[in-house]
Amino acid sequence: MLQGTEHPFAPEHKILALIQPSYTYDTSDNLSGLTDSPGPPDFTANNGERLAITSVPPWFDDNNAFHIRRAKFGVRGIFSGSLRNKFTSKMNYFTLIEVAPNLMTYDPFGDRARVIALDHLSLTFNHLPGARIRTGLFKTPGPDEALQGVHTLDYIELTDFTAREVLERFVTGAAKPAASPVSPALGTPTNTAYGINAVRDWGAQIFDSFNTEQWDLSYAVMLGRGEAIHEKKSINDHPELYLYTSAEYDLLGGFGPSKNGLKFYGWYQAGKREFSTDPSNTQYDRERYGIGSRLLGRFFASKYKYRFGFEMMFADGMIFIAPTGGVADGNVSNGNLQIAAENDNKSRAATLDLGFYPDNKWQFDLRLHRHDLLYQTAASINPGTHRVLNDTTLGINYHFSRKLRLTFNYIFRKLEAPTDYASNGLFPADAVSQGITDNVNTIVDTVDDRILLQLTWAL
Repeated sequence: MLQGTEHPFAPEHKILALIQPSYTYDTSDNLSGLTDSPGPPDFTANNGERLAITSVPPWFDDNNAFHIRRAKFGVRGIFSGSLRNKFTSKMNYFTLIEVAPNLMTYDPFGDRARVIALDHLSLTFNHLPGARIRTGLFKTPGPDEALQGVHTLDYIELTDFTAREVLERFVTGAAKPAASPVSPALGTPTNTAYGINAVRDWGAQIFDSFNTEQWDLSYAVMLGRGEAIHEKKSINDHPELYLYTSAEYDLLGGFGPSKNGLKFYGWYQAGKREFSTDPSNTQYDRERYGIGSRLLGRFFASKYKYRFGFEMMFADGMIFIAPTGGVADGNVSNGNLQIAAENDNKSRAATLDLGFYPDNKWQFDLRLHRHDLLYQTAASINPGTHRVLNDTTLGINYHFSRKLRLTFNYIFRKLEAPTDYASNGLFPADAVSQGITDNVNTIVDTVDDRILLQLTWAL
């Protein structure tokens, strides 16, 4: 409702602008101590390289950078003047472009692909009671942090599950996961993706919200392309389904995205994917879903404001792992992108979020996130691909005004590979699997803490 409709008292047209200068510093080490274990690959080739998850996107080649994380400009409003009539008076529009160097203007793990990226381009038709219709390019129903406007996000980076498994990278062909020789061919492996969904899609959505006493009930049903948002053609000929529902109990105080309340919500995404260089034209199912709750307000006669949030998220099929060896454009298998495409390859995550607002200037945040990547694998995928990433983010926001704030985040990170690579009739011999296990443990041990600073100015 906040992004797809206009408030009755809002101006007819509103200019939008968002700029986020940022500094990122990752304390992780470069890879070292990798050995040439029996059989391929030769891990020593990546000694001295840096893991993609310990680098600064969209370049993925250094541990620190001053950069513009986002720079968006646009306009939103309703039709007026000579364009206004009985029909168009119930329509509103939303347009937004992105010009900063990020994953909307760069191809993932590749070079800059466009100077200007289209961020939003939508029309909303408010003619049918209880069933507003939005068409075009816009944010898809999904996790709470992905659905929020970026200028309202409490943290600088998305959680690993959302960034890895909801924010989808599209490839023409993918590498088999490590030590999985019987995994079906996924086309010709590539070390870059040709686009990203940026948690957006082209499509049509029916949605609305309803007030009943102190409850605000909402829903959304969307059909989209399930394709990179800047790609004109698509080999995925099945529509992507998005569902969302929420129930929020209204509490006194707050406004707009900061409205006080207790919200319960659930979301679901489902579609099919195909690799264009795969000669078998195999289609793979992709499912993402989650439930959550968020509480914001003042409680027990306290003069302070608090925030409590919890979300569980799940993924089945088309699980993005990492570049081969974890290094973008690396020396092991050229850093080709690995995707566990089959059904029964599953990931799950849980996020606990806490916030404390002592006044209207300061905000203190704590986020605990655990991503259980490939905790279950299909028969053709080696169970040694299982990873567990634990993040604890400490955050401070200082609001100079409603339009300007400074955010500091310190992320304590721990990456584990809890399951050894298997060796049996489907997988490599004991010595090969043990060598991969030893090198992977060396790789994950290099992941360390991350420090971020960001200024947000929104018009």
